[in-house]
Amino acid sequence: MIGWLLAWSLATAVLPELVADQSDTAYWVAAGIATLGFFAALVAHELGHSLVALRNDVEVQSITLWLFGGVAVLGSAPHTSRAALHIAIAGPLVSLGLGVAGVLVGAAFGDLVGASIMWFGVMNLFLGLFNMLPAFPLDGGRVYQAWLWRRGVPADQATAKAAMLGNRIGLVMIWIGVFEVLLANIIGGVWMMGLGWFLREASRVEADQARRGEPMRRLHVRDLMTSEPETVGPDMTAARFVDEVVWPGRHAAYPVVAPCGEVLGLLTLRAIGGLEPQRYRTTRIGDLMIPFDELAVVSPDDTVESLAQTIGIRADHRALVMSNDRLVGIVSPSDLARLITVIDLREPLHRSESV
Repeated sequence: MIGWLLAWSLATAVLPELVADQSDTAYWVAAGIATLGFFAALVAHELGHSLVALRNDVEVQSITLWLFGGVAVLGSAPHTSRAALHIAIAGPLVSLGLGVAGVLVGAAFGDLVGASIMWFGVMNLFLGLFNMLPAFPLDGGRVYQAWLWRRGVPADQATAKAAMLGNRIGLVMIWIGVFEVLLANIIGGVWMMGLGWFLREASRVEADQARRGEPMRRLHVRDLMTSEPETVGPDMTAARFVDEVVWPGRHAAYPVVAPCGEVLGLLTLRAIGGLEPQRYRTTRIGDLMIPFDELAVVSPDDTVESLAQTIGIRADHRALVMSNDRLVGIVSPSDLARLITVIDLREPLHRSESV
């Protein structure tokens, strides 16, 4: 939808204002190509972050394009302030480079092609400069966080400070959007308010994660997991599983273990719920389970922080806890959610005691 709105704006307003007397078809073709080019530039921006992250031994899970641009999801935090700085600055540098190139090439043409390339260049310059605002979690906020970290501020405190600044900048952007709406620039004002709201919410989430970082690094998976979980065999039918395991049980997921002790996967109640009733007596658990290689697997000695970084990227958001190739526990999203609630409840108490 965003792509269509962007192409529509280019074809009906921006390009006709820059270059007159062209056909509607020409405007729409140029707008479509320019829009695709801009989305490609967003991917390039995030690839800048991702490639530098990989060079610094930081896992990259995915790149997602969405309403406010793009995001590269990292599997772990940078290990040093230097790495954090390089990863943060890489994306804006890509955008600024594409922007300068687009403006120079666009200036060499005087027709619709040149106007489209010029627009591409200007938008990338804006993207690079906007992302350098010191508003966490924008790239500029991450640069600020890395700078604080490099100056000796602990990483969690640096993140909290950068997030606080991002929250304030987001509030300023919301008020700017309000004034734009009052001045009859409704679309621009609503867009600015949306950006401000996004920055405030994203910075709040980052601040919460930073505040929880110390206890989550101190605790280990063994402190959180359900030990010796109940297991099921791969040859059990769905009907028998429901009658003998689910009905008297209290869990939402069960590890599937072969007679030899090998862990094969994980069966969730959701998988059973999607099965047609007439197939309950003929379908094996092994045919419904999530395979082992699609599950998050952790050690009881891993920190809860590392667990939280991996539990959300695998099937069903659960983790099996293995020790010496033996299943010793399982961690569910509710286990992690309860821990986060406890940390949040204890934080005001400890803050008042320190005062």
